[in-house]
Order: sequence, then C-alpha cells, then structure tokens
Amino acid sequence: MPKPTTIAALRTLVAAWTPVPLARSGEGIATGVPAIDAVLGGGLPRGRVTEVVSAAPSSGGELIFGALLASTRAARLRVALIDAADGFAPKNYGADLLRHLVWVRARSLPEALGCADVLVRDGNYAVLVLDVRGIAARVLRKQPSSTWQRLRLAAEQGAGAVLVQSAAGFVPAVPWRVTVGVAGGL
Repeated sequence: MPKPTTIAALRTLVAAWTPVPLARSGEGIATGVPAIDAVLGGGLPRGRVTEVVSAAPSSGGELIFGALLASTRAARLRVALIDAADGFAPKNYGADLLRHLVWVRARSLPEALGCADVLVRDGNYAVLVLDVRGIAARVLRKQPSSTWQRLRLAAEQGAGAVLVQSAAGFVPAVPWRVTVGVAGGL
C-alpha cells in the first residue's frame, strides 16, 4: 500500500478502507486494564479526550496499549494509532492484536496532530491513540492550546474515544488524566 503524502491522500485512504461510521453509545470503551476502567467509570469515555501519563520508563504505557488492543479486538472495534515519535514496535504484539489497528507514523508533532484531526473526524475508529511519548516536553508545550481544543471539540462530535499517551501531563482541559507509575500504581 503506498504511503499517503498529504492530508487529502490520508482522507481518501481512510474513506476507502472504512466507509461505515460508528454509532455513539453511552458506554465507555474498555481499556482491558480493570484499575484504569474503574477510575474512568467503565472505560475510555466516548466523545472525550483522555490522557494517560506514563511518567517513567517501564511504568506500563506499552502494557496499557497492549491491553487496549486485546480488548478492542475482542469487541471487534477499530483502533487508530498515531505514532508521533516512532516508538511503536509492532513485533511486541501478536499479529492477531494488530488486525484492527491502523498505524500512522508521523514525522513531526504538527503532522501527528493533523492526522489526529482527520482521523477523529472520520468516525470509523472506536479509539484514536495519539502517542506523544518520546517527544520533548518543550516541543509539546510549544503547541498552542487551540490545537488541543480543536481535537477536543472534534472528539466531542464523534462516537469514538481519544487517548493521548504522554510522558508528562500537558494536554490542556482534558476531563480525565490518569498517571501510572512504577511504585505508586494508578
């Protein structure tokens, strides 16, 4: 499959691959991690941006993503991953867990945010994961808050959930920010 080189090409590719938008329900989307689902009131809230902060290396960010893949696969839901820092290693997951995943490798944070904007508006993904772990905090903080507000507003209009995985809590105005750590847990 050729790599899209523009946002318009990405929109065309997404429209051809997933033509039926999701219907919105009141239920959250299970992450597969009972402690996180409990904190969030039943899973990732649809129509909302949630931030999961993996504050230290080996604090569970990859395990959370793996559990989310397993949970959404079992529920037959599609997931989009926007990998802003090229940190995703598909070899760490079984092929069956990747069948329902669309993986976007962004070359920069602005490109990742642009892809997130397109995919959250598409409406065909139950969960959109924007992984910004590996992006320097100073770069993340340079993004205008209007960029994050635009993503939040787009999420509110859709049926899917948006999950931002970060190394430090920085997304403004998120209703849910869950911090996981090695010693303290959730």
